[in-house]
Amino acid sequence: METLTPKPFCSNKDQIKAFVLGCDPTGFDKNGNRLEFEYIFDIGKDKRYFAGILSNLAQVGLSLDDIYVQNLITEYLNTESSKNKAWLKIAAGYISARKLEFDQIDRHRQLPVFLTSELLTKAILNDHQPKYTASELYENPDLIPLTPQTNKLERPLIPLYRHTAYRLSHQADYAKRLRELLKNYTHE
Repeated sequence: METLTPKPFCSNKDQIKAFVLGCDPTGFDKNGNRLEFEYIFDIGKDKRYFAGILSNLAQVGLSLDDIYVQNLITEYLNTESSKNKAWLKIAAGYISARKLEFDQIDRHRQLPVFLTSELLTKAILNDHQPKYTASELYENPDLIPLTPQTNKLERPLIPLYRHTAYRLSHQADYAKRLRELLKNYTHE
């Protein structure tokens, strides 16, 4: 049986207020078997993979109806992203495809991209840009958004990391900054 890549998730392309970008679909169960999903993050089936992100989105007034969710790398890999020493190199080969995909939905590049991992920030920022750590970004909300001129997707980037240390329910200043920013983005 051929392995399919998970589909991006979007309930209504005309209502999108932001993109949410994951690393790749690779994950394994406790026995080491690869998990395979119909939709990215197993949205619509197992809530645990997207629950933290969804909770963060709710803190800034967004729901599943407001977002387009995709991975930078759409194919399954043999190693999870955080353990994959070649991940940044592999990711570089997918940036132009994601840029094109997002541009087909939002050709004026107005909508922000929420990045769910620090790895994504490292992969997408232009080479000469400062690579802020997660804590530097969350402690200095005025650094957000990372502007279109600083990155290969040429869109506003907003770190919204999955790690529990970055739950917006515990990051009041950062959450406030994101709510303010979202008022400025429109889909044309």
